Amino acid sequence: KRQKTHQFTQISQKHYFSGRPSSRNSNGGGRFVVYIPYLPANIDSNQLLENIIRQRLELQLKLIVLDIKCDAELGIGIVYLPNDEDKNYLINIVECIVIEASKNITVSFVDELELISYIVVDGEDMENLPSGDEICRRWVHLCKMQSQPQCKPLSFQFPNIFRIVMHSLRELLTATSIKEFSINGHIATVYFRADCSFFEDLPRTTNLDRLKVAIRRLISDEHMSKESIHIQYNKECANAVVIASGRARIWALHSSIQLDGRVIMKKDSLAYRLLIRSVPKSVSISHIQHHKIFADTIIKILHTDEHVILELSDKNVYEKCINQGALRIGDHVLGIEVYTFASNPENSEIDAENWYETEMCDHKPDIMPFISNPQHHIFRSKWNAKAFLEQFRRWTSNDRKIDGKDGDKYEKLCNLKRHLLRMTVMLNTIGVVKRGSYRIGEKEVKLKPNRIKTILYDHNSKLQHGKTTSLSHATEFPYPSTSVSVIKEDCLIAYEHLVLKGSRPVLLNMAHANSPGGGYKRGDGTQEETLFRRSNYFQSLDLELDDEKPTARFYCNSNSELEPLSDHDVLYPMDEFGAIYTSGLTAFRQSEDIGYAFMEIPMYDVCAIAMAPYRDPKIENDLLSSKYSIGTRKKIENIFAIAHHQNHDTLVLSAFGCGTFRNPPKHVAAIFKSVIEQYAGYFKCIYFAIADDHNTDQTLNPIENFRPFVELLDCLVQKPERNKLVGMMIGPWQILNYTTINEITLSDIRIYRSNACRYGGKCYDLKNIQHCREYLHPPLCPYANNTVSCSQKNDDHHRIWFRHRQICSYGGECELIEYDLIHLNEFEHPEFCRDRGRCENMSKKHLKAYRHVPLCKYRRQCIDYNRELNDHCLNFRH
Repeated sequence: KRQKTHQFTQISQKHYFSGRPSSRNSNGGGRFVVYIPYLPANIDSNQLLENIIRQRLELQLKLIVLDIKCDAELGIGIVYLPNDEDKNYLINIVECIVIEASKNITVSFVDELELISYIVVDGEDMENLPSGDEICRRWVHLCKMQSQPQCKPLSFQFPNIFRIVMHSLRELLTATSIKEFSINGHIATVYFRADCSFFEDLPRTTNLDRLKVAIRRLISDEHMSKESIHIQYNKECANAVVIASGRARIWALHSSIQLDGRVIMKKDSLAYRLLIRSVPKSVSISHIQHHKIFADTIIKILHTDEHVILELSDKNVYEKCINQGALRIGDHVLGIEVYTFASNPENSEIDAENWYETEMCDHKPDIMPFISNPQHHIFRSKWNAKAFLEQFRRWTSNDRKIDGKDGDKYEKLCNLKRHLLRMTVMLNTIGVVKRGSYRIGEKEVKLKPNRIKTILYDHNSKLQHGKTTSLSHATEFPYPSTSVSVIKEDCLIAYEHLVLKGSRPVLLNMAHANSPGGGYKRGDGTQEETLFRRSNYFQSLDLELDDEKPTARFYCNSNSELEPLSDHDVLYPMDEFGAIYTSGLTAFRQSEDIGYAFMEIPMYDVCAIAMAPYRDPKIENDLLSSKYSIGTRKKIENIFAIAHHQNHDTLVLSAFGCGTFRNPPKHVAAIFKSVIEQYAGYFKCIYFAIADDHNTDQTLNPIENFRPFVELLDCLVQKPERNKLVGMMIGPWQILNYTTINEITLSDIRIYRSNACRYGGKCYDLKNIQHCREYLHPPLCPYANNTVSCSQKNDDHHRIWFRHRQICSYGGECELIEYDLIHLNEFEHPEFCRDRGRCENMSKKHLKAYRHVPLCKYRRQCIDYNRELNDHCLNFRH
């Protein structure tokens, strides 16, 4: 080990540059130096590190590497390159490379090093500690340094620890021989190139021994020597610092410890927080905020009861305030002290100790008793995703197998606990929305006051009036095709991904028809309830909880106009084919499987369409019965129509009704495919975000919801059909008639017209005028045009969803094909003979079975025929 360090020292000294490092080495040999400031702590072999990095640079980046030297003890590497261009490329373009993909371990490249070490003075006598300047002078003298390092106390809460910064690798390597020294009667220990991390707001039961045990579990005894790691606990502030050097730098790979069953996250720095106690009501927050003692460094200010908590951005101002200890505002002198975890009990995290295994157990899963007590701490407590997840997994685990009555009893207990846990999330979400902010660690995220807009569509709603337009204009589509992807992903993550790509998506909320948010107040677990827990969606749909600044709510009437809804109007129950469109939502929590953690950046202006699938529909041979098949297709059509009407270019859909509501996924996927074909070209892309959960019905679908959708829809690219027959659909419009040969009349776009005939396109009464007045029948099949017969006539459900024309008795000899549009819409004709103009079969049977191109008027005397011009011979018979 000493031999390797000595070799590294020699090479570092040989290529050391005083002041700002030059591109070339001092002897002019043309070797260009690039530094690796942090080597991975989990690899302790210098040779292995050198080989791995050399291989990545030479094989992946095609660089010529003259030499590489690594010191795993200090965590520093040096790469020698033959020219300045490669150096600039590595530092400024590449910046970092992955050296162990399975663990996502990278190394970065820099031109200069900032070498940080820590000096810890024994803390027995905190009153007479040396200053930073005294330590710096002593250090320079002992190490015979030419340059002056920076040396400052680490923190007011840990005044015996000093952070020392150097820029000379040669001087650092020289200094490594001095690991302890005395100063003013104290013993100081040096931790070279150490990792420094903190823990804040530690549990009341924490002590130094318990901290050491928690850390030892992660990095083992061999890395716990006092010369490698220093752990210090400040009981008064409930904070701790961990300084790890040498092989103990492996501590940097861990992000948390466990204490008392709680997960405590590491932090890179301590917050500069102050407490001003007993602030009189006559003293305004503004006077405190603008007091000169704080020098405009306040980044957060929180008024709780009679106290004020401040967080400052400047360490020097923070320490000055603590040293001074008081400030005057008018006639009042207010005391200033260090803010500690115990200063504000309401600032505690929700955990097993204060909620999950104590007070929560005394309640039933229902948020409404808490709503009447808005001061309850659950609305204001900090959210700890890991603490929630630990509890949720405990009551969701399938590892425990208990038979008989005890098994049933235990399963009921697990179900109750899961509902209580989800109730807790909802209560905390309501608190966030009321406050307009949340915290991630000590970072406060304020929610923008977006105005939510809610539009109710019922059976009387008309989205758009019909119109008369040219056929060419009617068959112009915004997009040449619509692509479909099926992903095993959370719907909000998929939504965010599309927004970042510049799309304007809308999200399908598979809603409950009779109750806003389904069972969200009780902690149920379907998609809609999850959306409520993760956003302010409850303010849109649940009038009971939208009490402070009511959402702007409208109703789309029968004249395509939006009417404001009054306080007495209701949104529920929803009509069978009705929907509720909401824009301006804010989502701020991640999914349940990662503990409803807060998002670093909230998602604003989220748009959603609430549509209720059928609950427990009639199933025949694992398929929806014809009534529910037709109804489900109409519901999905309305989702697409509203999305297009609201100018969305992308849809985020899911397995509509295939969970708790027990709709068969394979059949629902087929219905979606049918509607996608109808709306092809109206949307850029469609995503099905399907994350199977406990609501997946194993009886109807033993292979989960995701796979049937993947098999039928994933990677589908659907081009629009240019339909032109009366009765066919063009997206949301149906062709009603032709006013001229090139002009058509399109229908209104309505949520509902009349009761649908349960037999659909298979109805035998399609010619019965009275029956057709009473019942709605499906549109004409889009796959049967003037030249091609429908290939799906044998599919029972396709025949239910679409009407099909009768076969013309004259077949290919029909004389009305070219000019009688009414005849064309009522009757289907055969395809063209594949031989086209070269066909010489004049049999009656053949002429009736196929359509043919016209006869050339010159017959066999035709000049083009005798010249055998291909185009002419294909388009005319002779």
